[in-house]
Amino acid sequence: MPCRLPVDCVLALTYNCNSRCTMCDIWKIKNSPELAPEEFLKLPSSLLDINFSGGEPYLRKDIVEILKNVVTASPAARVIISSNGFATDLIVARTKELLKIKPDIGVAISIDGIGEMHNEMRGIPGGFDKAIATVKKLKEIGVTKLRLGFTATDKNVNHLSKVYNLSQELGVEFTHSFAQNSEFYFGGKQNVHNPRGEVLNREYDYLIRQELKSWNFKRWARGYFAYGMKKFVNSHRPMLSNAPGRDFFFLDPSGDIYPSVVHNVVLKNIKEIDSQQSFEQFWLSNEAEMVRKKIDDLKIPVWMICTARTAIKKHPLKAGLWFMKHKLYAHFAS
Repeated sequence: MPCRLPVDCVLALTYNCNSRCTMCDIWKIKNSPELAPEEFLKLPSSLLDINFSGGEPYLRKDIVEILKNVVTASPAARVIISSNGFATDLIVARTKELLKIKPDIGVAISIDGIGEMHNEMRGIPGGFDKAIATVKKLKEIGVTKLRLGFTATDKNVNHLSKVYNLSQELGVEFTHSFAQNSEFYFGGKQNVHNPRGEVLNREYDYLIRQELKSWNFKRWARGYFAYGMKKFVNSHRPMLSNAPGRDFFFLDPSGDIYPSVVHNVVLKNIKEIDSQQSFEQFWLSNEAEMVRKKIDDLKIPVWMICTARTAIKKHPLKAGLWFMKHKLYAHFAS
């Protein structure tokens, strides 16, 4: 498969975290190394979507400097910060500075259930109220690309529709994922899935119908992603082929470049790369292609927003036919 420059990436700025999530053990990692802000100047100019992740990215004291360098390196990229929303005052203060650099920056606040369900999932008493307070404060200071991010597990999947409805009440977007397993990310946490099929399908069918009732193409795409996630959780087979390590990469706080958060193969460490130009040269090199063959041999199925986004764009006919088939049904379904 010929390789092009990457268009999508997740940047884990830190593994420092003030949450205690049941589906992730990153918070147990101590003294993890972190990249200096200047290293982000090496990111390729081809990137169109960048997610600041962690840990809790707002705990980086130099997050403003990091964003400046990311915008310099990848000026066309949309940037969104994924946060647990617990440190409201800190998040609001730093977002005010970030908006001066990138007025259209997005923020996703994790909500994994209503009330006590969220508190239990995130391991923080009162965490739900703190996160909702952060959402409201971010709206007040002018963050226009604001969303709730739901991470589904067997335990909380019955709250998916409830959190979706909350996002509509708050007037923000909704995104979701299903908890993944990884040998190196999530602190090595292994999430064993035994989904309650009837509940899972009911929750996902509701989400898909609601997204397709709109006349917003972005929401249709999210409905299609949700349809793919339902099928993936039930069958462990992705609906479309996607290209981790080709269209997409994950950068960990130490600088290691992975194909995704579930592929335990390091392409290279960004500190070994001299500049943006040498990053692009490496990405297209025979050296990188040899590593990609190892990735392909692993045959790890994956369906997550960062890899599915480019897969959907590369298969517009399949996605378009699905939209046509399901759109009319969504409008007349109860």
